[in-house]
Amino acid sequence: MDSQAPKAVDIPHQINLSNRGLLGVDGVLNLESYDQEKIIMQTSVGVLEVKGEKLHIQQLNLDQGKVKIDGVISALTYNDDLLAKKTKGLFSRLAK
Repeated sequence: MDSQAPKAVDIPHQINLSNRGLLGVDGVLNLESYDQEKIIMQTSVGVLEVKGEKLHIQQLNLDQGKVKIDGVISALTYNDDLLAKKTKGLFSRLAK
């Protein structure tokens, strides 16, 4: 019996959007970037991009994998390419 950390896919992922103004996300592994118009986070099922206006992170608890965002939410998109491009760019800069 070896005790391993849970795999990302084993962490439950859930989204709760109320009136396009309050978004709760469970299963968040890391917050990649954020501003008032876009928030990018790595979740247990992929990279989630939240777009909108006046976005504000109300609550961030990575130990529990929870994020709460308020503002005017216009789009939720899963895009694993965002993380791959960011990681590739970082390694490219380090190699130079």
